[in-house]
Parts: sequence; C-alpha cells; structure tokens
Amino acid sequence: MFDFKKIESFAPFCISCLGRAVGRVGFGLDNRERGLEMLNQFELQEDTILEGLVCAESGCRICDGLIGDIENFIGMVLEDFSKFSLSTFKIGTIVDNEILEKELEFQSVFGEGLSESIKSQLNREIGIGVYNKSGIDALLDSPDAVAIVDTRYDTVELEIRSLFIEGNYNKFDRTIPQTRWPCSSCKGVGCRKCNNTGQLYPDSVQSLIAEKFLEVSLSDEDLFHGMGREDIDATMLGDGRPFVLELRRPKRRELDLANIAEDINLSYKGRIKITNLKIVPRSRVAQLKNTVCEKTYRVDVSVSHELSIESLKKGAQRLSNAVVEQRTPTRVSHRRADLVRPRLINYVDVKSFVKGMVELEIRAQHGTYIRELVSGDGGRTDPSLSLLVDSPCKVEVLDVLNLHLDNSEKKDG
Repeated sequence: MFDFKKIESFAPFCISCLGRAVGRVGFGLDNRERGLEMLNQFELQEDTILEGLVCAESGCRICDGLIGDIENFIGMVLEDFSKFSLSTFKIGTIVDNEILEKELEFQSVFGEGLSESIKSQLNREIGIGVYNKSGIDALLDSPDAVAIVDTRYDTVELEIRSLFIEGNYNKFDRTIPQTRWPCSSCKGVGCRKCNNTGQLYPDSVQSLIAEKFLEVSLSDEDLFHGMGREDIDATMLGDGRPFVLELRRPKRRELDLANIAEDINLSYKGRIKITNLKIVPRSRVAQLKNTVCEKTYRVDVSVSHELSIESLKKGAQRLSNAVVEQRTPTRVSHRRADLVRPRLINYVDVKSFVKGMVELEIRAQHGTYIRELVSGDGGRTDPSLSLLVDSPCKVEVLDVLNLHLDNSEKKDG
C-alpha cells in the first residue's frame, strides 16, 4: 500500500498527474484512467479523506496546469506546421526545472520504476492531437519537422529537415566559379567593387542551379556540396560532376525534379546543364565529399615554336605512369597548406600539334594540379612537361572530360 499521508502532502493535484505516478502499471489505460483507479484504492483505505486531494488541471501543484494546456500546445504546433508542406513530424518539450523536481518528489512516494515523466506524456498527447487534426504522421527518426514546445514561455521552435537533391552538373561557361564567391573587399555586404552584389562573380554554378529550387521550394537558403571542383576558367564536360544541393527550411518538399531540371537547362543553355536529379539523405553529403576518383582532362598548351612534336611526345611518354611530387602551387598557397603531395599520372597523350600549340589528354590521380604538371610552377612540381622538354609550357585552355567514378574510392578519415 502507498503512504497516503505523504501523497496528501502534495495536494491538490490533477487526476492525470496522479495516474502518471504509476504510468508504467497496467495496459490499455491513459494516465487519467490510472488516476481514477488510484482514487478507488485510496477510498478503500481506512481514515482516508479525499476531499481537497484532487483538483482541476489548472490548479495542480505538480504540473502547474501544463496538462490542461495540451490543447493549446496542439494549436500552436498546428499553426506553425501550416506554413510548411510536411509528411512526418516529431514533438519535443521543454519543461521548467521546478516542475520536474516537484514531479520527481511526488513520484518517489509511489516507488521506483512505476512512473512516466511529464515530458513523455506531453510529447505523446501533443503528438496524438497534431496527428488527429492534421493527418501528418509522427516519426521518431529523420522526420520532416521537429516541433520543440517550450512550455515555460508558450512558444514553439521548429526544426525543419533540409532537402538534399543530388545530381550531376556540366559547366560550359569559363567565367563562373562552382560556388558563390563573396567579394573580398566587403565580405559579401555589397560595395562599389562588386556593384553592391556582395559577390566577386555575379553568377556561379551554385546560384544558377539554386535560384529555381529556392523559388519552387520556398526555402530560406541553400548550400552547395560538390565532389571536388574545377577552376573557374575550366569546363566540366562528359557525364558531369556529382553535387548535392541542400535546401534549408523548405516550405514545399514535393518537387518535380524533372521539370525543374528542364527549366534550368533551358534558361542557362550553353552555360550549365544538370542531370540525374534525385532526393537523397543527409548522409550522402559526407559520402560525396569523401569520394575521390581519377580524372581525364583535355588541355591546350602553348609551347615554344622551336619544339617538335617528337620532343613533346617523348616528354608526354615520360610522364605517363609516373609519380610526380607536387608542392602546393603558388596560385593557391595563400589559402592552402604548404605541402608536397605525390600524384600518379596515368597517361599523357599528344592529340594534335601545330607550331606553338599542342593539345594533350591527361588522366591523373585525384588532386593533381594539371596546370602545374604542365608548367612546373618554378620547380614546385617535379617532374613536369616543361622540365622534360626543357622549354616553357603553359596551359591556355583546360577542360575536365570525365570523372572516373567506376574506380572511385573513399578518403581515409
């Protein structure tokens, strides 16, 4: 039997809080029904006076009226959910520490392992109410939205799961970077140098792709995750480069990806092209970032008019199946660690030659600096084509022909 005198010292309390104190006892009952069962047991005890023991939920000393506010919390969540297109949700609650401490004291009278926490009851009953009134399914793992009900201030904070769209992009425009590039002078604020755009380059692969997605999904912002990147003045040909576009706080989640791709490709024909769009989980971003592969390039190289095709072919042959040592190039040394990296060059083929210009096709390990492989970068890449032909060579045009994903691998760490 329970110590009625100790229980009585916490009065008045609501039926629900009384039932929650033994919330793990019995099956098929809610806490209000359990509370009524407890009252029946109290009546069977001798000298038990129930008057003043139980009160309306608004006057409860245990929950401070929170159980009676559940309908209000349901309405708050539904109002916020109405702004978004959602298929699944999850409820969380924040409860004042004084209420939690009072509850623990009360429940300790009934013994260990019998009770349910008020947060658990709030989460469950708010969730059931939201489902019944909206038809949106509750889901514990990776829901579209998590509603955190702060019962201290009667507020709801929504955590909206980002949308992740994977695809491949081709870049044909040699004047745009892969991602937005904030102006170095104003740090993205806007100034005369950048025509008050905040961007060093007015367009990027990211901005051209994201513009339509932001419009259709009504998202707050976007992030662009590419599997590596090419130089601004290089094209990305072949099957394209894999990317994941992250849309943050989208209000619409059901997107016609084929229609969006067609719209983007028509709007920016000759600049970019996107293919193979699909919705993916967040984990795909890390997988993409950690995937590396060999790449094939086409480069137009300016050389001395005195150089012969025979000399160039010998130099290319000596680079094929060779491991070169590449120190961080001068052009990127201000933003990358000064390291020496060994890189395997699979092959270098001479595709065409006229006096003063040679076209090469190069297949190399991921992370190879192709411009420096050709020029030598003042000896920072060794060996280089310039070194092997004993004459200055410079990349004038660079195209990425293919990413060999069939032999891709995951980076360590």
